[in-house]
Amino acid sequence: MKTVADYMAEALRSLGVTHSFGIIGKSICPIALKMVDYGIEFIPGRHESSCGFEAAGYALKTGGLGVAFGTSGPGGTNLLTAAAHAKANNLPVLFITGHQSIKELGIPQCQDSSSYLADLADMFRPATLFSKLVERGDHFSTIFNHAISIALSKRGPVHLCIPFDVQTEMLEECRIVLPEREPLVSIGNFERVIAAINASSRPLIIAGKGVNRSGTHQELVQLAETFNIPIVTTPGGKGAIAWDHPLYHGPCGVGGCKHGDDMLNSSDLYIVLGSRLSDMTICNLKAENHPATLIQFDSDPTFVGKILNSQTIAVSGDLRDNLTYYLQNIDRDTVVRHEITVEANYHDELPELPKLSIASVLSTLSDQIPYNSSVFVDDGSHGFHAVKWYNVKKPGSFIFDAYFACMGNSIGMSIGAKVAAPDETVFCITGDGCFMMLGAEINTAVCKDIPVIFIVVNNMQLDMALKGMEKTTGRIDGTLFEVPMDAAKFGESLGAVGYKCETAGQFAAALEAAIASNKVAVIELLTDRDEMPPTAHRVLNL
Repeated sequence: MKTVADYMAEALRSLGVTHSFGIIGKSICPIALKMVDYGIEFIPGRHESSCGFEAAGYALKTGGLGVAFGTSGPGGTNLLTAAAHAKANNLPVLFITGHQSIKELGIPQCQDSSSYLADLADMFRPATLFSKLVERGDHFSTIFNHAISIALSKRGPVHLCIPFDVQTEMLEECRIVLPEREPLVSIGNFERVIAAINASSRPLIIAGKGVNRSGTHQELVQLAETFNIPIVTTPGGKGAIAWDHPLYHGPCGVGGCKHGDDMLNSSDLYIVLGSRLSDMTICNLKAENHPATLIQFDSDPTFVGKILNSQTIAVSGDLRDNLTYYLQNIDRDTVVRHEITVEANYHDELPELPKLSIASVLSTLSDQIPYNSSVFVDDGSHGFHAVKWYNVKKPGSFIFDAYFACMGNSIGMSIGAKVAAPDETVFCITGDGCFMMLGAEINTAVCKDIPVIFIVVNNMQLDMALKGMEKTTGRIDGTLFEVPMDAAKFGESLGAVGYKCETAGQFAAALEAAIASNKVAVIELLTDRDEMPPTAHRVLNL
């Protein structure tokens, strides 16, 4: 006889889970402690949102399941943002929340998770691929098997809300089925796809976030080189290909370059790999320049063929599996290699400013850090500066989400990624606004010896909101920090090594010292608050 908590912890360990992320509380104690007993190290966070982001960073790096947990009530609601972020980024994370004992249902309870107050099972449904309250121990195995299968096959978050007495319920047996991965290939439109590529006169590959999430970097290059097709990247697809590859024509959309947007407006065929084609990607595409044909590879059909006025050929399933199949089955004798009439000269001119320019810092950053590094970038002006100016050398090493765009997510994600990949040098580029939201998580990294280097861009304002509001409304309400933070001192107060930089030389020295120290470090950049971010493409009409 073993408890439900025993069976869950044993199954998670069998799935290869080595760490869990959460904040302890009464209603989640049985499962949280059993995971420790079964060899899953517990990383206690400082806010449940950050714990969820840490589990997402862990899942991204391992390719397997991340686990985040919180207690009932507010512990669970604090995880909701991270769940939606994991859904937007196709990251398999199991969110576990506590619940009062079923036998006490209907009695007023502190931190109620039932339908009488904060029904966590219902709340998590739109933010996950599966969310369920486990009401009885003998239901656990079936529900758990469904949840894990969905998370790992459909690549996204799932949620289980498990009452205290169900966690401790004794079972004679519990059949857990560990899912095995199967290739997901769509071959129905193979001939149409190849014919459309060969018939095109100005094809363009748009590499989205899906390329990075599925690890399809080599296949992307092979596809482009086979047909000699230029590539642009979406904001989330940044880093799908090395910055200096001859077929790479730069980023497009918000944070993109003029050359990349010009390529969007002059192509007759898009081959879209793992992108929803959101406003962040096609904000500069004119309606009259929609391509005649769109080939869209996407595991989620929700937006396929619905965004552009183009004849659409849909390819569902796993991106990497599909491209592997396509590349293996192309008749090389019939391949048309296309002529590219424009040079891949996509870099714009750097701004000249009296104070430290974040664009200038980012343009040389990849030359100053080890090749085996991952750079997690938070949302805000600094994020889109990074999309535009950072030169990615190692494909897949740049992680940025411009879709759900949750401020502060990269702080937790970088910590979880470092846990999963301790031999990598992990950086987090965040802003003062993000840092004030979830920067306390640095103390988690310090206490558990997880040496992430946090680069905090401090311009003493909510820069992206300020510049956008000022342009569209003439107002800047709520965007200035009257008492700005001292990020370096804040980091030091949490146990990190702090550096404050006002020049490029100071930053280079701080970066070198932080890398050499192998400790948690906070490098504060005091940048020119008048520097214009590359985010002015979307116009808001009020």
